[in-house]
Amino acid sequence: MPVYKDKRRGTFYYSFTVNGKRIRSKDFATKQEANKELSKAILSTEYGSTEKMTFSQVASVFLAEKQKALKPQSYDRLVVMLEHFNEVIGDVQVEKLTLKQYQKALKHLDAYTFHGKPLKNSYKNKVIRTFKQLCAFAQRRYGLLTNIPDRFDAYKNEEKEEMKFITLEQFNQLLEVVDDEIYRAIFLTLFYMGLRIGELNGLQWNSVDFQNNTLTICQTVTTKKKSDEGQFLITTPKTKSSARTLPMPSVVANALKGLLPKDSENIAQMFVFGGLKPIPETTLQKRKNFYFKEANLEPIRLHDFRHSCASFLINNKATPLLVSKWLGHSNVSMTLNTYSHLWKSELDEIVKMIDVYAKRTQGKTDVS
Repeated sequence: MPVYKDKRRGTFYYSFTVNGKRIRSKDFATKQEANKELSKAILSTEYGSTEKMTFSQVASVFLAEKQKALKPQSYDRLVVMLEHFNEVIGDVQVEKLTLKQYQKALKHLDAYTFHGKPLKNSYKNKVIRTFKQLCAFAQRRYGLLTNIPDRFDAYKNEEKEEMKFITLEQFNQLLEVVDDEIYRAIFLTLFYMGLRIGELNGLQWNSVDFQNNTLTICQTVTTKKKSDEGQFLITTPKTKSSARTLPMPSVVANALKGLLPKDSENIAQMFVFGGLKPIPETTLQKRKNFYFKEANLEPIRLHDFRHSCASFLINNKATPLLVSKWLGHSNVSMTLNTYSHLWKSELDEIVKMIDVYAKRTQGKTDVS
């Protein structure tokens, strides 16, 4: 990771390796300042000849540019993925990468564990694809070429885990044990509106229009990642289509009205679920698990409420286009790729309809 935070001082600095020597910058007040100076250092003559640039050096330039285009969460994931390779071959010159060195990096990836569990093959393939993007960047920017990663096959992905969701009957069973109006409103909003957890956390009272009965999703909040100031992180929705205004079912509107503060200044800027600060995601997880246990239901993830919403809509004859718009997918193809199995019953109905009309036609043909 090119930019680090000095937790003791509360400052930021960049660090990278040049010809086997580790270089550390002075301290900066903000992460943005550190990244700005890092970009200047990288693009200066400090590296000497670009022909001898290492993967770590190329990664520093690559990340500095990506940071301008990516959201903080996406950028952090990119940094983590590149670190898997930089830990092993970061000091290796791009054009001098050998098969043995690359194999060593793959073995390091295979041995890596997260929370005591090995990485999934699907994730390892993402790491390798990211490293290949770095190699392509090195060739495009500096004319540095290596084809070593292309000589290896991808890991075989695991079978996709079965999607988890709860039915309307199970959801009502859950609501019967929820004794807190805040969490009742949270579950109703997740189940019927199909929001992502970041979208739920990002709801402020200026997003709720009781007069027109609409809910506007215009930002996303994560409490897991912190901003440079140590606050929860506010960003734009995941995609352009994720920014949307939806009509509110009365069951959701009534639940939210029950949470509306009676006397409060700047109410519009307050978060619907939490007040001045959104409820931490870890707290939401714990309370969700508690209520599922009380209802004697197998727990699902908070994100699985979104899948439950999709299932509910599809079972009630919603078209792929409507489901796509309701969930804020970037296109209908994403909806179909994610939930095509839930439309199987609809496909079966089409087959029955074809059979009925075919028999009628066949009967007329036989008579004539």
